[in-house]
Amino acid sequence: MATTKNTQEVVKEGREGIGTFIGVGIVGAVILVTYIAMYGLYMARI
Repeated sequence: MATTKNTQEVVKEGREGIGTFIGVGIVGAVILVTYIAMYGLYMARI
């Protein structure tokens, strides 16, 4: 029983890790798009 429980915990941690990378990636993409948009607006005014 202990082996099964440990395997399930490892799988759960792996899924949480993937979710963390996806969340960080989304936040990074939003920041990058915002930066590009702000830079584009700034350059359009010059």
